[in-house]
This record gives sequence, structure tokens and C-alpha cells, in this order.
Amino acid sequence: MVLYQHRPFVQENKVNDLTGWMRTFITVADAASFSRAAARLELPQSTVSRQVGALERHLGAALLKRTTRSIALTSEGQAYYEAALRALAAIDEAEAAVGVHGSLSGQVRLTAPLTLAQSRVIAMLGDFQRVQPRIEVDLRVSDHALNLVSDNLDFAIRVGVIGDSRSIARRIGVCRRAMVASPAYLDEYGLPHRPADLAAHNCLSYSLLASGNKWALGTEPPVEVSGTFRADSPDALRAGALAGIGIAVNARWLFEDDLASGRLIEILPEYPPADMPIHLVMPAGRYIAARVRALADHLIAAFAADPLLRSA
Repeated sequence: MVLYQHRPFVQENKVNDLTGWMRTFITVADAASFSRAAARLELPQSTVSRQVGALERHLGAALLKRTTRSIALTSEGQAYYEAALRALAAIDEAEAAVGVHGSLSGQVRLTAPLTLAQSRVIAMLGDFQRVQPRIEVDLRVSDHALNLVSDNLDFAIRVGVIGDSRSIARRIGVCRRAMVASPAYLDEYGLPHRPADLAAHNCLSYSLLASGNKWALGTEPPVEVSGTFRADSPDALRAGALAGIGIAVNARWLFEDDLASGRLIEILPEYPPADMPIHLVMPAGRYIAARVRALADHLIAAFAADPLLRSA
């Protein structure tokens, strides 16, 4: 089936309508719901339905199968969806190529872990917006992995192993970690000299870590640790270490100021905790607007330039 044919005398406002209808259709297909698409587009649901209907009439083909509970792409809809992704990406790139400095506009929604956002990502976003002042950034900070589709996010910065095979992940850096404790704790309980000594210490656990209470240190076999304090926030682990509760392991960027000031002391630096990968993750198959690609490329370059984040 031919989905598009050349129409040399289409009026300008009709071209604009087609582009808008195309973007609306893609949003509906991604959301699998007219109501969710309307919320993402900040349009009335009736307008979203009307635009998709207008696109179907223009093409002379049904793009969606509608039921009372769900919608799905028809075979023609799937073919058009893939073609529309390519077409819109080409349109955005063409506009960006001939636009003036800072001409990209619109909103980009992303998520990043709290401490990484505070210590690095927000400053990177500030640098980007000085170059692209018309792009709005909506940052969701969370140490929990938000759903890119249902939370309507363009991409995520994630630390650790990526388990969602439905996403596209690009490794952009590494999370170097450190093991720390306060001087007061070490004065009271002593300084560990080898990983096995941790069995006699109160070790603070990060509950979101997949490896649980097994700490991989240097080239030694993983050490089973235990303790009386557990938290799902790196900031809470840092606060626990500063309070003298016990020994904590987490990202070096979390502790860098405390290590420099002496409020925390690095333990067993000759047995560094295993590094963790940092990925930029996007939903698979989704149309990537030029503004989204521009911000993603900026962050990739910024991570590569940071000695604490760049891969070896």
C-alpha cells in the first residue's frame, strides 16, 4: 500500500496540519491511549481524536484499531508510524540545520538519580540552556527507575545494569565508588585493613543495589557485610556515615566534598568498590525530536569531559 504520494499543490496550512496530525498520531500510538496522549500533548481528548481521524481520512486508511478498553495499530498504521518517525526526524533536522543560533524550541523531559543530578547533571543542563535558551527542561530526579513511556519521558540517565530490553541504552560514563566512614566511627571501632575485616563493622546498606549486602572490592571475592542501618537514598547513606553510624559505599561524587574536608575518610582505597556503568536510555522505536537529540548529545559530551564520570 502506498501511504504517501507527492502532492505538488498542497497549501501551506495543509502541510502544517499534516505535520501536526502526524505528531499527534505518533503520540497516541506511543501512549496506546487517546486520553494519555491528550495529557502529554496538553490538548483536549476530542482534539486529539479529531486530528487522528483527519489524518486517516487524508490517507484513506484506518491507522488504529479502537476498542472500549484499548487501541492498537493496524498493519497500515504500523507502516505509517515507522515512516512518520523518519519523516519528522528529517523535518526537525532540516529546520535545525538552517535555523539561527539557539533556534531549537520545545520541552525535553528526562530523569536522573538525585545525587548525580545535584552534583553534575543540573550544571550540565544550565550550560546547555545558555546555548539553547528556547528549550525547556523538565527534570525528574529519582533514585527509582521511572517508566519512560508511562511517565512520558524523552530519556533517562541511569546508573547500574539496564534490565529493560525494550529500551535503547548507550553507555556514556562510569560511576566510580568509594568506601567511607567518619573519623569518630573509626576512632571508636578501628580502621579495617583488609576486606575480611568488614565482618566486624557496622556497614550501611543501600536497599536499591541489586547485589544487596555483597560488596565487590578490588579483585577480592565479594564480601558479605551486615549492619543496623539501611536506606533507599544515597543522601541518607551519606548522612548516616557523617553521623558515625557505620561504613558506607556509594558514588564518589556523593562524598567528594566530605573527603576533601576530612569529614569522611576513605577506607581501603587499595580495594576500590566495583565501578558501575552509566547509561543514557531512550524508549525503543520512539521518534526523537531534534531538541531531544541536541540535549542528549550535550550530556554525552559533558560526561566524556568529566574526569570522575568518563569511561576509562
